Amino acid sequence: MAAVNARALPAPPELTGRWVQVIEEAELRPRILEVADRFPEERALEIPFSRIEEADTALADLLLERPEEVLLHGARAMRELIPMAGDEAEGLRLRVTGLPTTARRSIRAVRESDLQRFLAVEGIVRKATEVRPQIRDAVFSCLACRSEIHELQDEGSPILREPLECPSCGKPAGRTRFRLLPERSTYIDAQRIEVQENPESLKGGAHPQGLTVLLTEDLTGRVIPGNRVVVNGVLKSLQRASASRTGVLRSTTFDLMLLGNSLEYQQQEYEEIEIPEEDERLILKYRGDPRVVDQIVLSLAPTIKGMEDEKEAIALQLFGGVEKRHADGIRLRGDIHILLVGDPGTAKSQLLRYVADVAPRGIYTSGKGATAAGLTAAAVKDDFAGGRWVLEAGMLVLADGGIAIVDELDKMTPEDRSAMHEALEQQTVSIAKAGITATLNARCPVLAAANPKWGRFNREKFIAEQIDLPPTLLSRFDVIYSIQDRPDQSRDRLLASQILQSHQEGEASPTGLTASDTPPSAMAPFSPDFLRKYIAYARRTVRPVLSNEALRTLEDFYVKTRSRGEEPNSPVPITARQLEALVRLSEAAARARLSMVVSVEDATRATRIVQRFLDRITPPNEKLDIDVVTTGVSHSQRERIDLLQDLMRKLQESGGGAFGLEELRSEAAKHGIAEGRVDTLFGMLRGQGEVMELRPGRWQLVRF
Repeated sequence: MAAVNARALPAPPELTGRWVQVIEEAELRPRILEVADRFPEERALEIPFSRIEEADTALADLLLERPEEVLLHGARAMRELIPMAGDEAEGLRLRVTGLPTTARRSIRAVRESDLQRFLAVEGIVRKATEVRPQIRDAVFSCLACRSEIHELQDEGSPILREPLECPSCGKPAGRTRFRLLPERSTYIDAQRIEVQENPESLKGGAHPQGLTVLLTEDLTGRVIPGNRVVVNGVLKSLQRASASRTGVLRSTTFDLMLLGNSLEYQQQEYEEIEIPEEDERLILKYRGDPRVVDQIVLSLAPTIKGMEDEKEAIALQLFGGVEKRHADGIRLRGDIHILLVGDPGTAKSQLLRYVADVAPRGIYTSGKGATAAGLTAAAVKDDFAGGRWVLEAGMLVLADGGIAIVDELDKMTPEDRSAMHEALEQQTVSIAKAGITATLNARCPVLAAANPKWGRFNREKFIAEQIDLPPTLLSRFDVIYSIQDRPDQSRDRLLASQILQSHQEGEASPTGLTASDTPPSAMAPFSPDFLRKYIAYARRTVRPVLSNEALRTLEDFYVKTRSRGEEPNSPVPITARQLEALVRLSEAAARARLSMVVSVEDATRATRIVQRFLDRITPPNEKLDIDVVTTGVSHSQRERIDLLQDLMRKLQESGGGAFGLEELRSEAAKHGIAEGRVDTLFGMLRGQGEVMELRPGRWQLVRF
């Protein structure tokens, strides 16, 4: 749109008349009357910018250049169209939505040339203050002559503006004092929020920038941290100031603030990713193709060789299952959580980095640099809110609707790690800090990686014994894959050849490319950019339902696996949690094929992934036991603990109320429990407070 010269601005009566014509052409008079009838519950008329442009292009241009003045006359035009308008007409507001691309700005692209202009800024709400009254028309009393003075306040400024002189007695501020009359002044509701750049818009590890937004009247109280919004408003500048002994020092640097005029919510998943018609036609060619999932798996981190099973599970995680809400209010998540636990040097971190770069709305963090507040939310005392407590969104809240990637999960402290429990299952973050009680959404799948407790895996032990994570957290992951690095000459030669070849290719190609810039190759059918659009399109448009055949396939697998636990003294193989994981994986496979129906092939793929997961958590020659993941104690281990406690009781009865560790080892050996296993189980019982040392070398069961 062409720039408009300030001198060319029409006279106020002409502006009001043009607004009346626009409202009449858009047939909005009935809507204005409806808003006036519902005042003060409703007090704003929303009008799309496109309708203004269709009716009066010049007025639309003026709105972008001189928004405050033009909007003022728009509100005046609304009042003129109300017959017998009362006091409520003064409170009516005009809100413009859907600004054109020329008025859209990324937060880091805002410059001084945008001051006083109408802009649209997109981002995530990171902070939000409480809604508080803000003075608009301040009434002062002159202490010399007792007359009242009205002083209209600057809407965006946090500083109260006082009169310079009394218009009645003529005395300046230095010769008299002015007392504020709060009961005579008028107020409006006000709230400040900070909008931060969307994570997916950042490149090269750039720090996200934020912009302060002032919301007033009916716009207040409508957003919480974690919401994705587009804020339309007027860009203002506020001068920085600091106190000193000589008074107030005013800086030459100004801060930016957006005076919000309207809010648009991004409810639909991944709608910020634009998919051109050409790409959409190419995407639709793969609808129903049974090979497309395998092609997606090949396109995930193609330079990281091997790990096909893990990549297949991650590919389905990117598409996700279908969220369901029942009539009684119970919500079933559709997101799939995956944990990778692997030996050093198995490229776990590289794979996670690639997924964070390629996945729409992917946010990456490392366990070493993450705290409970950084993952969930924090209550902070901030100058942004005038020294009051403010709720600040953490990583899982900011990743709402995307994917959260946590590397080095085992390096987090137990206190920080416990904050993830609610976010993984309920997909919410509940906060009760500093008088702030809130529940924020964290609807995102979690892809996490950890290292074995003792550096490398021992194939003879259960996986839960080798992961330094609590069973309550492990049980919330749908799929847990152990990645083991075992010498194998033929496999090692193939892997070495592929790694060296990728290094050779990297030396010949330009440096500084991200995953998004990587071109497709013979090993990667889809480029990262196309894959991102494909995932966004699938999640935006496809909501598959289970077919009867797929239901029977999942049911047969579940019942057949559970039947292994019907034998006497057999462990429980799987629980209903794994059945729900099967449903989510099946729906994700159908969504990856852009299919509205989950087929038998999708269900079979899901059962194969879950079967691999179950095989990996079970040592050789051991029965499948899901309790290893859900409780941390296997069925056989529980039996040994019960036997050991019985032996302790017998030794205690015959030994005068106490027993020795050597006696216990000797008795346990007669029942087939090795000395090392006795020491391990005894240490576990001692740590749980089940056994105490009565005197040196003599022990006693606490609950005899």
